[in-house]
Amino acid sequence: MWQSLFANLAVVAIVTVAWNALGDVVNRFGRTSQDLLFGAVMAAGTVGSLMMAYQPSSGIFYDLRGPLLAVSSFFGGPVAALVTVASALAYRFYMGGGSVLIGAFSIVIAAVIGLVGHARHRLRSMAYFDLIALAAAVTLSNALIGGLRVYQGQGVVLANLSTSLVLTFVGTLLVASLLFQEQRRRELAKSNLLYRSMVDALPDCLNIKDTEGRFLAANPATVRLMKAVAPAELLGKTDFDFYAPEIAARYRDDELSVLRTGEAMTIEQETRSRDGVSGWLSTMKVPVRDEDGRLIGLITHNRDISNAKSLQQKLAAAQEQLDDALENMNEGLAMYDQDGIFLFCNRRYRELFPQTSYLRVPGMSFADIVRASIESGEERLVQGRTLKSHIASKMAALHEDGERLIELVDGRRLSSRTKIVGNGCVLMIVSDVTERWRYQRQLEHLALHDPLTGLPNRAFFNRELGRLIERARESDTQLVVMLVDLDRFKEVNDTFGHPAGDALLVEIAQRLQKVMRRGDFVARLGGDEFAILISEPTADIAEMGLPERLSKVLAQPIKFGDVTHLPGGTIGYTVFPHDPSDADGLLKNADRALYLAKSRRRGSWAAYDPTASQNPGSSKAG
Repeated sequence: MWQSLFANLAVVAIVTVAWNALGDVVNRFGRTSQDLLFGAVMAAGTVGSLMMAYQPSSGIFYDLRGPLLAVSSFFGGPVAALVTVASALAYRFYMGGGSVLIGAFSIVIAAVIGLVGHARHRLRSMAYFDLIALAAAVTLSNALIGGLRVYQGQGVVLANLSTSLVLTFVGTLLVASLLFQEQRRRELAKSNLLYRSMVDALPDCLNIKDTEGRFLAANPATVRLMKAVAPAELLGKTDFDFYAPEIAARYRDDELSVLRTGEAMTIEQETRSRDGVSGWLSTMKVPVRDEDGRLIGLITHNRDISNAKSLQQKLAAAQEQLDDALENMNEGLAMYDQDGIFLFCNRRYRELFPQTSYLRVPGMSFADIVRASIESGEERLVQGRTLKSHIASKMAALHEDGERLIELVDGRRLSSRTKIVGNGCVLMIVSDVTERWRYQRQLEHLALHDPLTGLPNRAFFNRELGRLIERARESDTQLVVMLVDLDRFKEVNDTFGHPAGDALLVEIAQRLQKVMRRGDFVARLGGDEFAILISEPTADIAEMGLPERLSKVLAQPIKFGDVTHLPGGTIGYTVFPHDPSDADGLLKNADRALYLAKSRRRGSWAAYDPTASQNPGSSKAG
């Protein structure tokens, strides 16, 4: 009995060892091929167990076919089960005997139990509890089969049955455990191979050191960084064997810091090998602990950032140059987002607005800045606008490309140019154009004013005449167009010289300005000819006595050295819309009236009357 028992156990052990020995080779095949080979090995073991069956009593045989059949189906699935069951059934029927059907039934039941377990652990990971459940199920099936034999009247000694059940449970659990451990070893080896392949393929350096800084493992990228030949060359060595002493000492200080705190650290490190080649590394150092929590080493990850560091330094230098350029611009530069929130500005921008410079900081609203500028008396409120409408107009203009003039209370004029950039933000450039504005105003004044008397010239007069005619027509009011021609002006030039003539023109201009109302327009058309535009006269100017007053003012004496000169002037005028002519017609009619007055006597005046006669000279005169 015991010899047969040990023979069965030996068969189980041989089958298990054989499969474990073949495992690494079989792993190269496909899954189906692996299952077929596994089934073939288990089939050989099952047949061997049947051949080594022991006989505890007459007609009763026991073996370890059940554990092998169940394990074959449990680990190999349907393919392995089919091979093992077919082989076992064939041999059992070959053996014959009275209990052949019960034997065949036990073979099928053991395989089914294994297949059920196989189906279950495909849905979740296998655990030792599954192996115990498998052994218990196989043992229970053998117990049921033993009960069936008792029912059929076969003599079964309970002690022998108990021994068989114990051996079945132990045998199943032993074989399943050995195969399970081998399966885990292979999976672990495969996983380690994958991890190793992944680590070796990393372009970044990855290595492990002990607490003394000695290399325990390193990937090929680390080997290249250290300028070594193979990973084995690094093992047992430290950074001092590959780097300049000061660099290696700095690296060691970083490692000691991590070991001292027990916390991971990410830093940027400058590197320089013994041959003088330098660069930069982004380094992460992570402490490694054993199962008891004791520090046993460090994992170091290095990434070469030399190119990125060089680019970063170039960008920083370029940014510094840009900042210097922005800060030293003669123009103010500011940016607002699409909601009018202040983003940044240069120094010059704040200098242009000294009273609100403290508000022109990131996060402030453009509307609040404008309100503060008006309320502080920095910016001039546009005439006719309320503060609310002024702010609304400014906000609308902020989001439009264009150039606008900002008038400050201190007399400065700023040009604000806005440009909408791609992300909806607003770029604003502000320039102090005070001098340019004043120069333009001066040029405009020179272009429209007589340089001697300072009065508006003929161009200015013509423009104003057209404007006032339109206003008089729209408001149904009158407009007086008057021409004044000085008497004996040529005599003054010939007798006293041109400086005296110029002085006379200046004096006459001043007299005309003094006698006219505020808002009346006095111009010098050229030579000794002046023109006056009187808007909305309060009454007939003749009845007002304006021509007489002008004549008296013009006739007041003027001294040239010791000589007193008596100037004078002749006046002609017409009144719109009594004279419905256009601008040229009004001037011509006023000139006709002037001509009429001159034809009578110097120092007189005459008014053009379009209703009196078709004769162009018809007029009232004085």
